[in-house]
Amino acid sequence: MKRKKKKLDPFGQPIIEEPHQLLTVQAKIMNLSDPDALLLGLAGYAATKMWNVANHERKALWQETGKIPGFADQCKTLKNNRWYKLLPSQTAQEVLAELDDSYLSWYSHRKNGDLSAKPPGFRQKDTLSTLTFKQNAFGMLDGNKVLLKLPKTYERTRLELAYKLPPDTKLGKVQEVKLSYESKTGDWYLLIYHKIKIEYLPLQNILALDLGIVNIVAGYFSTGQNFVIPGGELLSLDRYFHTMKAKTNSSKSRKCRGLNRKWSQQRKHYLHVLTKNIVDKAVANKVSHILVGELKGIRQDKDWGAKQNQKLHAWPYQKIIQMLTYKAALKGILVQEVSERNTSTTCPVCGKRVKSARVERGLFVHCGRAFNADIAGAFNILQRYLRDNGLPLLEVVGELARPVVNLFVWRKTTPLGREQGTFRSVA
Repeated sequence: MKRKKKKLDPFGQPIIEEPHQLLTVQAKIMNLSDPDALLLGLAGYAATKMWNVANHERKALWQETGKIPGFADQCKTLKNNRWYKLLPSQTAQEVLAELDDSYLSWYSHRKNGDLSAKPPGFRQKDTLSTLTFKQNAFGMLDGNKVLLKLPKTYERTRLELAYKLPPDTKLGKVQEVKLSYESKTGDWYLLIYHKIKIEYLPLQNILALDLGIVNIVAGYFSTGQNFVIPGGELLSLDRYFHTMKAKTNSSKSRKCRGLNRKWSQQRKHYLHVLTKNIVDKAVANKVSHILVGELKGIRQDKDWGAKQNQKLHAWPYQKIIQMLTYKAALKGILVQEVSERNTSTTCPVCGKRVKSARVERGLFVHCGRAFNADIAGAFNILQRYLRDNGLPLLEVVGELARPVVNLFVWRKTTPLGREQGTFRSVA
């Protein structure tokens, strides 16, 4: 892929873009006629076939040559494929790019020691894949309508669809749109990716976060307050769906796919509520910066045992950081990653690294004081940021041994699954 060129002003100087945030809005397609639904169904089916054809080519060349073709190679070899021609060129390329990303992700997991990771599989024939429209392939019209451009292989090359936005939604500059099909209801949804301007707050209070498994988040404010959020609810959620999936006959069965869908929905909801809870705490404490321990390399050069390694590879660290970043940005709060190297084995009082001070999993004892080990890690992340930026260091303030615990509780459990959940504090 070509490297993007820097935008220059009339004097040849690079243009510094104002901070912005890319958001996604899901809007339901309304009053879809039968001809339009048939046209969208054909395009979604073509995208599924495009994925499977490209995946088959990759697997065949891999077995024959030991090498896997990349995105650029497949764009060249498949541009005359009949399924490619049934899609706008950018839409077809997006399918190939998505497949390439899946292979890179799989390779990254295997490289980091996750032997259970499998290469991307084929999509079910009855699946209607998501359709992506970029740049000149779409247009936003007045009255909540979108214009989509189709290739000349169709009798109609322009498709106009009406959509309904969620209440109180204001769109910024739209970058791209996607059409996604919900098989359960038979409805199409428009995913609108739009960019809004962000104004970050000047430096005020700071919140440092240490991410883990036993405690999914441990937070320390520069004002001395702190909290932990146990990861047990997410662990039990994953354990439940692993157990239920093991009882199915096949990973490709309808029941197993339904379980995967429920699992994904409940996991996504938990992460959204988790990150919103953190941002709400930051706003309440007038925080301008959130620091997150940089997780680069945590899966390398360490063997935690088979079960712990599996948990580590499945834990959604990057997803938490991504969600936290965009939710915080909407409140004017900047999220930055800070190296957490040795922060979990450094004494908050004297600043010395003492491995033996961690007498238990959650307890750090040194300088005659006891600390919650994860809160101590968050405190040290904050100290490192202050030191690196020439800011005054903090003294140990507050109760680091008994932080405020925030538990996630599902509001209701039914035979159809769990419903919306929320957090509550435990003294």
